Amino acid sequence: MLTYPEVPVIILLLVSLAYAMFDVFNRRNVPNTFVYATVILGFIVAIAFNYNVLTTMFGIVAVVAVFGWILYKSGLLGGGDVMEFIFISLVFPIQNIPYVTSLPQFNFPFIISVLIASGYAALIYIPIYYIAVKRNCKPSKPNGKDVRSGILILASYIIFIFFIYLTFGLRIDGIILIVLLAGASALTVIYEKDVYRGMVEFIYPKMLEEGDMIATNMMSNTQKKRFEGIRSFGRLATGKLINDTKNIKIKIPVYRDSVPFALFIFIGVVISLVLGNLILFIIGV
Repeated sequence: MLTYPEVPVIILLLVSLAYAMFDVFNRRNVPNTFVYATVILGFIVAIAFNYNVLTTMFGIVAVVAVFGWILYKSGLLGGGDVMEFIFISLVFPIQNIPYVTSLPQFNFPFIISVLIASGYAALIYIPIYYIAVKRNCKPSKPNGKDVRSGILILASYIIFIFFIYLTFGLRIDGIILIVLLAGASALTVIYEKDVYRGMVEFIYPKMLEEGDMIATNMMSNTQKKRFEGIRSFGRLATGKLINDTKNIKIKIPVYRDSVPFALFIFIGVVISLVLGNLILFIIGV
């Protein structure tokens, strides 16, 4: 017979997996009905299983909602991702001991561990997919500035490794995790143009859909000048932006094949349940 905390964990895994499947197989589109249903489910689970930490839980949810909304309006995070973070915070607000490492988590919000692990998984994925797989050809030759930036990032990670080693000590698995992240970060910076080209599709504004993310960093000065004075224009495609720009006959870059972040949220959930907070795991506190 299932008991607490098994039920919240199973619900957490199943729902986050469903989010990931929608993100991967439904063109980064999670149906609104499903999103709202998961939030309602999250409140039910919270009241049924997290009643002893309701105040803490609602505080975490409030912070996640505020920062998530800011990131969404800035065009840095999808609306479905924000709602999934709220769901996770409702169902599993605090993690005490992970399932494998038994490392204490110091009552950190579980969502922090998920964010760290999700970001780690995404950073490892980006250079592999968009440079080696998506483009299906030899990457373009990087310029000197990008190479220097990549070297600087590697040097920063080396300094970080020595700092962590001298302060806390490091196990070999922690060193491997940091080295993988360092290599992926450096490659992403060095081949930044290839990465962005692999993510975007150039379309006319009238073809935009609400919630689309516009790659304003890839627009030429000519393109940017054409949209000057349109106050609704920004990274996030809103209904007003689409209406204000529908007659402009200039194609703009839109993230139509961007990172399926819900997949990495699911991976982050699994990693966090098994290992705990990756930073705590790396330093072995």
